[in-house]
Amino acid sequence: MTIFMVTLNQTLHLQQIRNVFYYETTVGDPSGAEWIDIADEIRGDYDDLLDPRLAAEWSFDSVDYRVVDSAGLPTLTVVPTAGSIVGTSAVDTIPTQVAMLLIVKGATTKPRQARTFMGGFDVNSVLNSVWTAGARAAAESFIDEMSGLNAAGTNPLQRVAVQWNASHTLVTVSNNIAAVASVASLVPATQRRRRIGVGI
Repeated sequence: MTIFMVTLNQTLHLQQIRNVFYYETTVGDPSGAEWIDIADEIRGDYDDLLDPRLAAEWSFDSVDYRVVDSAGLPTLTVVPTAGSIVGTSAVDTIPTQVAMLLIVKGATTKPRQARTFMGGFDVNSVLNSVWTAGARAAAESFIDEMSGLNAAGTNPLQRVAVQWNASHTLVTVSNNIAAVASVASLVPATQRRRRIGVGI
């Protein structure tokens, strides 16, 4: 079994958004061609589930992946076959520091929880200072789709919660959370951010 860190690279108003997920192999490690299929799969999930709620200033651009249960291995990047996908909402974006927090919490020993801060939503996704039911349902469906990747391929991946060692060089413990449904927080959250041009 191998543990991969998979990062979804996005852009919003010239700022980078990165959502990090962890997966374990259930058969073997995906090939380079399968990683392109995975990027296409994620792009398709954005297109099917979230794209109309994401502002035109948002885009999903690429996927980074790296083996993290061994130290010092390189990060590789793949782009979807069709390139970036851009949000299709014509209304304004919510402020760039505001995100929807989605939590997956398994009924297992620690580590058992994973959090995702999703940005890029339009102002119609919030009503009276809370996320609308439609926006939450769409985001939850997207995160639930992310619980497993490459299911149609030779080497599928299942989502895990992980714990890093003290020096943060490799993952030492992981627990499968692929069967757990995500829950979106009703109240908007603040995603960690830095100034444009000063790192990520």
